[in-house]
Amino acid sequence: MILVLRLVFLIPLGFVAACLGAAFALIGPFVGPFPPLDQDPLYWFELAWAFGIQAVQIGSVAFLPWACFMIATEFLGLGSILIHAAAGLLGAFAYLRLSYDGAMPDGGVRTAVIAAGLVFALVYWLVAGRGAGRERSRQREGVRRIETAKPENTDAKT
Repeated sequence: MILVLRLVFLIPLGFVAACLGAAFALIGPFVGPFPPLDQDPLYWFELAWAFGIQAVQIGSVAFLPWACFMIATEFLGLGSILIHAAAGLLGAFAYLRLSYDGAMPDGGVRTAVIAAGLVFALVYWLVAGRGAGRERSRQREGVRRIETAKPENTDAKT
């Protein structure tokens, strides 16, 4: 039951949180650390709109590779932060290579995309990736305990 709840709620929540974190990592460097508060209200609306659109774009681009990675980590029980960070870096480099036809963009865009890949991976790990495969291993150990706890079939007729 816990495995079903994890697959239905926690993992999609981790994906959405990772998309929002990556969108912030992509937009943040271009907005600046502290935008002036006396900006036009339309500025804040445009910023929120850009943030939402960026999160949706990240989600649509990353969904299939993330799903393959998530299935692999869940079934193999790979919950290491290093594996998730390496997958985030690999995903960022693959995105850069595929979207720019092999030529890398300038330094600011490249840095923002790599940071977004790392943020995506680490936020997903914080929300859902730490427990990857943990419930399946608990179920397997429970079955092993039951099998070892069974009494041997001894005949009292001798």
